[in-house]
Amino acid sequence: MNGANRAPARRALVGATAGTVLEWYDFFLYGTAAALVFPTLFFPDEDPLTGVLLSFAVYATGFVARPLGGLLSGALGDRIGRRRTLLGTLLVMGIASALIGLQPTHSQIGAAAPTLLVVLRFIQGAATGGEWSGAVLLALEHSRVRPGFRGAFVTSGVYVGLILGNLAFVVLVATLDEQALLSWGWRVPFLASLVLVAIGLVLRRRVGESPEFLDVVARHERVHRPIAVVLRRPRNVLAILLIRGGQNATFYVVTVFCLSYAATTGMPRWVTLTALLVGATLAAVLCPLWGAVGDRIGARQLTAWALAGLGLLAVPLFVVLDTGNAALVVGFVALLIGIVNSAADGMQPAWFTAMFPANIRYSGISIGREAGGILGGALAPIAATAMLAATGHWWPVAAMMIAGAALGIVGTAVARPVRTSPLAQPNSEGAGGRDRLGGVASSRLIARAEASKPSDQPSLGTTSSATAISPVVSGASQMPK
Repeated sequence: MNGANRAPARRALVGATAGTVLEWYDFFLYGTAAALVFPTLFFPDEDPLTGVLLSFAVYATGFVARPLGGLLSGALGDRIGRRRTLLGTLLVMGIASALIGLQPTHSQIGAAAPTLLVVLRFIQGAATGGEWSGAVLLALEHSRVRPGFRGAFVTSGVYVGLILGNLAFVVLVATLDEQALLSWGWRVPFLASLVLVAIGLVLRRRVGESPEFLDVVARHERVHRPIAVVLRRPRNVLAILLIRGGQNATFYVVTVFCLSYAATTGMPRWVTLTALLVGATLAAVLCPLWGAVGDRIGARQLTAWALAGLGLLAVPLFVVLDTGNAALVVGFVALLIGIVNSAADGMQPAWFTAMFPANIRYSGISIGREAGGILGGALAPIAATAMLAATGHWWPVAAMMIAGAALGIVGTAVARPVRTSPLAQPNSEGAGGRDRLGGVASSRLIARAEASKPSDQPSLGTTSSATAISPVVSGASQMPK
């Protein structure tokens, strides 16, 4: 990349990552509050376990909304642009989070309080549904250099959001007594969202539109219904769903359910919160390094091995939690989240980007990833809590985590990236004409698509942009079957 292109690419990466940090801070902040304070504030008439279950049910509303937000953001991002769509998701998230910080509790307005909480959580989820996919595209479509390493900074931003969301409550728990925390302290982190989102908006407004999207516009290759085009050949959507759903089944059990489970063993709140902070900090540092590793050895191999590791660590996780040993808990959670889960995350931005052509890419990634959020993120903490209540033991939860990891590995086998990656260079091919993202060589893919397309379908075109990631196609003719 020459000097003229380096500054816009750097601004794009900073703007994409910063916005991701702030938006996921808001999303994870609710998860921490759902485990620690919301059962008491919004479901005080229930027994403790039922209150946690109901609080997680509201938490799951955000995941239910994420695919809907992904559908809307994906369609907008493929029609009006990545940058404008991302400004909108960030603004909506900030407003919804601030309103959560202002809303009355059950003691003030009764049953209307949890109802209002559901509505605001739904809005949060819808905004989050378009964030990761758009941020990844904004970062990667500005530069083709080291896509695994570069894209992983956006994933690091998710972990930094987790750090900030948990750190806010670590500080509150350490400095406030129970009465102050429940009366006003819990509101402060949500209200702080307004300041953080303002910073994110400033950074994102400095970023230009994706060169690849501008190229699609210039070639008049935008499609009117990108979602319909993506779903005509849904193989890669299914692959992303399985990968993300399986990984989330472990990640959200650890980051959400285990906070409440540890409390049943008598472990102080600060232990699990500290464990999450250490794990997320390690992951934020290691994600780009894993991305660089994936640039060398391949996305499929790295992701599959990491998912296998998550499954193998499920039973030891609960054995360690039952010991009540703070050092063991912190160390093991750091291993699970900071090393193994971050390895599964490292190449996903570049890999998922490689699965769709530019004119339907935002929609394709959003649909698969956010649907996987329901499968793993929404259902896993609820299912884990229900299984613990029904059996009194953690082994069904561990079995669910193992099954989730297995589903994710199936997803890595299903994926068939097209030759749309920044790795689409002559020296990136391995044996059999496959690149390090698992895609097939462009000429073979185009020939196969040409042979299978209807006679009235426009011919495939390839972009001439020096920084382009993908061959730009009309419709989905380059999509893998």
